[in-house]
Amino acid sequence: MLWVFGCCFLLLLNICFGIEQKISLNSENDQTWSFYATKNTSLKGYGNVPGDIYTDLWRSNIISDPLKDSNDVAYAWIGKTDWSYSRNFEIPSDALNASQIRLNFAGLDTIASVYINNIFVLNSKNQFIDCSVDLKGKLKPSGNTLRIDFTSPVTYAQKQSDVYKAKYGHIVPPDFPLNIQNGEPHPQFVRKAQASFSWNWGPSFPTMGIWKDLWISYSSDPILMKHMSPLITHSPSKFNVQIDVEIFCNPRDPITFTLLSSLPELSIKRSNDFRIICDKSGISKISQNISVPEASVELWWPNGYGSQKLYTLQTNILSISNSAVLSSAQKKIGFRYVELIQDLVDPTRSDKGRHFYFKVNSIPIFLKGSNFIEVSDFPGRDSTFRTKFLLKSAKEANLNALRVWGGGIFEADDFYALADEYGILLWHDMLFACSLYPVDSEYLSNVYAETTTQVQRLRYHPSILVWAGNNENELAIMSGWWYVPNYNIQEVIADYVKLYRDTIGPVVKALDPSRPYLLSSPSNGVVSEEAGGVGSDPNSEMYGDIHFYNEYINLWKDGSYEIPRCATEFGVQSIPSRDTLLSYIKESDYYYSSKSFLDRQHHTGGVTTLLSMTFSHFERPQQCSDQNNLQGCPYIQNNSSFLAPFSYLTQLHQALSMQVQSEHYRRWRGIINDSGKGNTMCALYWQLNDVWAAPSWASIDYNLEWKAIHYFAKRFFAPVIVSLYLDENGLLQAYVVSDKMTNISNAEIKIEMFAWTNGFKPVYTQKQAINVAPLASTAIKIDTGFASSLSTAPSDFIIRGTLSTPSDGNFIAPTAILHPDKFWNLSNFGKVSISNFKKIDSKTYEVSVAATSVAPFVWIDLTPEFKQRNPFIGFRFSDNAFTTTNPTTIVQLLFEIPPNAVTVGDISVCQLLTCFR
Repeated sequence: MLWVFGCCFLLLLNICFGIEQKISLNSENDQTWSFYATKNTSLKGYGNVPGDIYTDLWRSNIISDPLKDSNDVAYAWIGKTDWSYSRNFEIPSDALNASQIRLNFAGLDTIASVYINNIFVLNSKNQFIDCSVDLKGKLKPSGNTLRIDFTSPVTYAQKQSDVYKAKYGHIVPPDFPLNIQNGEPHPQFVRKAQASFSWNWGPSFPTMGIWKDLWISYSSDPILMKHMSPLITHSPSKFNVQIDVEIFCNPRDPITFTLLSSLPELSIKRSNDFRIICDKSGISKISQNISVPEASVELWWPNGYGSQKLYTLQTNILSISNSAVLSSAQKKIGFRYVELIQDLVDPTRSDKGRHFYFKVNSIPIFLKGSNFIEVSDFPGRDSTFRTKFLLKSAKEANLNALRVWGGGIFEADDFYALADEYGILLWHDMLFACSLYPVDSEYLSNVYAETTTQVQRLRYHPSILVWAGNNENELAIMSGWWYVPNYNIQEVIADYVKLYRDTIGPVVKALDPSRPYLLSSPSNGVVSEEAGGVGSDPNSEMYGDIHFYNEYINLWKDGSYEIPRCATEFGVQSIPSRDTLLSYIKESDYYYSSKSFLDRQHHTGGVTTLLSMTFSHFERPQQCSDQNNLQGCPYIQNNSSFLAPFSYLTQLHQALSMQVQSEHYRRWRGIINDSGKGNTMCALYWQLNDVWAAPSWASIDYNLEWKAIHYFAKRFFAPVIVSLYLDENGLLQAYVVSDKMTNISNAEIKIEMFAWTNGFKPVYTQKQAINVAPLASTAIKIDTGFASSLSTAPSDFIIRGTLSTPSDGNFIAPTAILHPDKFWNLSNFGKVSISNFKKIDSKTYEVSVAATSVAPFVWIDLTPEFKQRNPFIGFRFSDNAFTTTNPTTIVQLLFEIPPNAVTVGDISVCQLLTCFR
């Protein structure tokens, strides 16, 4: 009885002393929010919050699915229309008399005016800034209204561009997107996702709406916590947790309170009393520091290097008089420290360049990963399942890094939390890409606020490795991407420096000294900074990072590639599966030259280069005799049976290209050649994910199906690999590359040659005992016997490399396969079939694949009928797109089931190549 009385007494104290209360103004699938077009009020319906206008129009049956057919073009009018959202709401009686009551927007997209009871209270001009409005004296006892008017970002951008040109006498390039993108001009004048106006892999959907949570907070106490932002820095033997807290307060009398922060798992607490006088802004900032001995914590490590231990940080604002909790916040933090090494390769020869690699907890980390575009073109939609599937897929494919690309968005909180949980390091661009930008005072002020908001929001995440000012803008300037009258190169560089070095740089460095800040990607790193902000050759192999694209060379050849310090973008397109495309285009349009298909190809020249690249390695259709004019081949133009198998061939071409390039970079770890090139320490291919079903560079398509490249990445990004290639003289070369931090002793490497016509019996074998050094690349001496066979008929053979521990027979690296460069006139592949299929548990099945002889690129898939019955269920195999060199291969089929999906029903698997009917 005493215990119950005590609990009730504390509850009464919390009410009396003003614990923070929240009222959500979100909605979902109801009629709380309504919308209409401001110049055509007959266009109206009910909206979702969070949400966007495209999704709301679809839900209201005014349009069909924006992602289907050529609807991105058909619905261009939506992004050029002004829209208004409104709702009624009631307020509890105690809120009207509260000392603090505020309306809070986590995100408005983007040009918006907010009205409470028809009284203007707020303007928003930035998708990435949260907003708050003091509601004191603005509310009624009942019948309150909230209205938000959204201006078209397309018309706003055009107007701002016109004003800027009139004032400064020049345009800000690029003036228009490429015609093939079907996009809108001038996204650089709006602080929203740049790719929402179109990109070479995605459609134009200039969204508008309340894209994040919306709520009212109130308290009878004069303070409310706005944000709690931890900063974790490292010094010898300890970490410091700096806890910065922003509070809403009344600019009247002095306010006293206690700030209590704790790390319960470490039994650490810190309490400070504060007495503040709030200024006219109604916002005050306070800080607190906690010292944490390094020996007392378990360090956070990237995927593959250790565990990802996270600790709970709890911060409370307490009443000094009775310790009642007035406001609180909680974060999951990790303890790790980051260094960017850029010292001279040879202190006596500056012309040999500088290193460029990252250390985490003093260990050099080879960044193995990809680039991440926004999860969805409609960021107001709930993408929780999609986000988790993508990041979990990255972890399972042995990726330890993703580059958050500068044309997208600052992602939702769950993205960064999952990166923390899975050990995925984030190279995080600021949101500027492939463009010059205005630098008038209003724009720079907007950017300053955006940078401050997002760095404070995200800096506590251990997964964020580095901030970068932009994507490819330094490269664009020095490569002469655009000619602009009345805007010379000196003025361009000065404006560039003003934005990235002088505006963004000081904010990042002041708010987050725990990680490096780079001006651009690609860039020369410290050399660009020493040059004043722009290097003479931002894509140099000798400094910083590079981006590499070339569709006119042999991408299966090791000698085609540069030897950079770090490669943060490289890639080639492929086409998603038939099932994925047919989810969004009509079956009658499923052929290579249909309008629906071509409307989804936004890459200039992509229609032609996909054909020429793929058929430079795989046999072309017999009906197309002219290898140099494949685009004009009638068989390709109108044959519905061509596209499905060709799509798989493009995926194989992409996968093998990325394997060759990624392994090329990995082999150069720790090796420097005579000219100073080498010690490559990152390989981030372009790109991980898609925003719609289309030809793109993604390794996971829009329906969350792993393409061939993602299965290849699981192998070529494994912690230890055997890497095989033919050098410029056609001689076999072999390396063992290890990212493990410990030595592997008494291993055996076996390299074998197989002929298509010799079953599973190798025609030549080399065995060698080897000790694998940690964090290193080691060359293997190759027997001369391989050279004589490969020189006569290289397409007749494949080479297999395995690394095992003879004592127990365990393989410590994936089986490496070196495929021939040409798959022409080859007809002796083994026959493959599914010999067994059984259920392991509710989410796991086992598939046995039988083969009669060596067979390349075996593909297993679920049937189209199963996918149609289970459209929201994610799946992948433990291995796929593999080459059989044994009679039986066993793989697992793994499902990811979203919370609202039914249990997986009867499973049906394609009989291998019938998947490409």
